[in-house]
Amino acid sequence: MINQFSGCSLKWIRALSLLLIVISANALAIDTPPNPRGTVNGSTVTWEWNWVPGVDQYEVTIDGQIMPLVRDPRFVSNNLWVGEHSMRVRAISASWDYSTPTNTVQVIVGADSAPQNNTTNNNEQPSNNQSTNRQLSSSFGAPANPRGSQTANGTVQWEWDAVSGATNYEVVVDGAQYHTTSETRFTSDNLWNGEHSMSVRAISSDWRYSEQSNTVKVIVSENGSNQDNNPQPVVANNNSQPSNDPGNPPPNDNGLVDPLSWTIPEASRDGYELVFSDEFNGYAVNPARWNTQLRWDGEWNGERYEYRVINGEDQFYVNTLSPDWEHRDRVVPLHNPFEFDGNRLAIRAVRNPLNNTRNGNRDHGRLQDILPQQPFLSGAMATYDKFSQKYGYFEARMKISNATGSFPAFWLHHQNQRSQGTARTEIDIMENLGHAPWYVYNSFHYFTNVSTTYGGDDHSIRPYPQGQISNGTDFSEDYHTYAVEWSPGYVQWFIDGQRVSEVWNSNVDREDLYIIMNLAIGGNWTNYPTNSGGLGRASNDHFPNDNDMNQFPNPALEIDWVRAYRRR
Repeated sequence: MINQFSGCSLKWIRALSLLLIVISANALAIDTPPNPRGTVNGSTVTWEWNWVPGVDQYEVTIDGQIMPLVRDPRFVSNNLWVGEHSMRVRAISASWDYSTPTNTVQVIVGADSAPQNNTTNNNEQPSNNQSTNRQLSSSFGAPANPRGSQTANGTVQWEWDAVSGATNYEVVVDGAQYHTTSETRFTSDNLWNGEHSMSVRAISSDWRYSEQSNTVKVIVSENGSNQDNNPQPVVANNNSQPSNDPGNPPPNDNGLVDPLSWTIPEASRDGYELVFSDEFNGYAVNPARWNTQLRWDGEWNGERYEYRVINGEDQFYVNTLSPDWEHRDRVVPLHNPFEFDGNRLAIRAVRNPLNNTRNGNRDHGRLQDILPQQPFLSGAMATYDKFSQKYGYFEARMKISNATGSFPAFWLHHQNQRSQGTARTEIDIMENLGHAPWYVYNSFHYFTNVSTTYGGDDHSIRPYPQGQISNGTDFSEDYHTYAVEWSPGYVQWFIDGQRVSEVWNSNVDREDLYIIMNLAIGGNWTNYPTNSGGLGRASNDHFPNDNDMNQFPNPALEIDWVRAYRRR
């Protein structure tokens, strides 16, 4: 009996073990989200998929770029360019197990605003009459045999057959980057790993356009091998490395340098290597280089996002790349502060149509608390968690506004947070108050005794000979180049290549800094006495009063380009 019972027990144990293995394997398997789809409404696409039971969040990839994680089975892309866009999604469990990705769903964003529903693998092309400023030519057809191959890390060479009678070709890469060439090939550099697309039109000598070619796709990978859904051959990686000269980019810059910068001789600086740039010649914010918020505004706080008011300022920053679905749904459709015209970026502020609590005095809270109390909507861009460095040369060419209440800034801020050890270092390259466009301010800040529970003791250093720069120029009348050169123990500020101030202080050596460009509106400084640069109004007449609101001119900080260098 004992032996028979023992044998029976062993069989049951083995069977139970196998059952547990099967159950465990099934428990670890994360279902792929079913039914991925996209619905187009003007320049906005709502991507959706069916909910997956037991899933904590989803990883969404739009046009080859991984977006912030979301908890709801949808993601909204706003202000998309005319052309083809793609999405795929993976489910993620609470223990960070990933499902396999869905099939790629594709939609066509057109120039009209009519809603349309697009399904997976929609290969239709946008109609040519969407380009209202281009005349179509019936004398020749679209370029045939478009193709692409990966020739190095992040590099794809696109080619097509020549069209008789064509003198130029317009190349569209990823739907946003327009290039004109007289050759039948074009090279895209600094591409992210993932799917990229290209289409091309032929152009006659009198600038008439052919139909658009079929769209060709290539999946860029680190080893240059073919990946899923790639209809084009991708050749092995070319291990020869280019030199670091204008027109010939360095290897492995992770897309932080705008490829156009390598064609601009002025982007080369003796003794320095270009490590970050954006020429703003596209039509949307590049999420590989930028966040569209200040790091402390809209960050995760418990179960919801918390928004903060800084320095008593009167704007609410619209985060077009926000991971907060409520922000994307309620705020982003109201105003896109980032305006591109193919040559420059303008960060524009407007009146907030949801402002209904003019005397709100909260300095932090939920979206529904802070949004209605802020009179204006504006924008901020920052490279935190994407690009930061200690020392180097940082410059931007920009045009400020002369509107009362506008407060543009170009500055460097500390990458480390309190838990990581920081002196909360800040170098202000350019600040201005719009009512006084003849003055530009330079400054340096750091804190001592910073801890996770204490913000530290503030040290504000005014550069020599002064932090308020005035040379008789109205800086709102034209573009000017603002820069700092930062080296150990020393920072010097420049306007249009002329040194205007400097600081010797070893406390500048504490930590890496990242780039911020923003347009604030109002705030404590605007309302300071005139001898401190402010408006000097009576205490009961702070900006914005009713007249300020009624006559608000929708000012903008216009940015031609921004670049950062490090010593060779």
